[in-house]
Amino acid sequence: MKRLGEILIEHGSITNDQLQAALDRQKHESGKLIGEILIQMGYVTEEDIVVALATQFNVPYLPVSNFSINETVLRIIPAELMKKYLCVPLDRIGNLLTVVIADPTNEKAVEELEAATQCKVQVFVATPAEITSVISQQFHIKMEKEGSPDKNVSNISFRSAVEHKKEKASD
Repeated sequence: MKRLGEILIEHGSITNDQLQAALDRQKHESGKLIGEILIQMGYVTEEDIVVALATQFNVPYLPVSNFSINETVLRIIPAELMKKYLCVPLDRIGNLLTVVIADPTNEKAVEELEAATQCKVQVFVATPAEITSVISQQFHIKMEKEGSPDKNVSNISFRSAVEHKKEKASD
């Protein structure tokens, strides 16, 4: 599996020098993931990282802002689960529910969504900020935690993806 930095270079989002600068900074900021550092340094956007993660994990990226969300479909998943897993249902055809989620590698989330909806869930990925915005607008729910909501949401997504990658590698 290609590393995130390699994918970002291939996509033209960063240069080798920018990646090296971020890797050097990462050595001094233990616990921070390369995606977080690249965003902090202003080299990439959250969307760049999510697109690269989508490529890395072979999950399609689907910007939520490109869709008008059907109210009926939106009510299929309880608001608590949407908040918990940062996901939004977009479409339902028969027993197939299309969902955008911030962390497409979270198998527990998919299982819980399938149990709650009695549907087979087809997963796409979107930025945590996009999903948070939809949930906030549709349900008038404030999604903030301590600090910047986008930063916290991004950290959750990045950490989950990396931890999942490590678990799969050790299997």
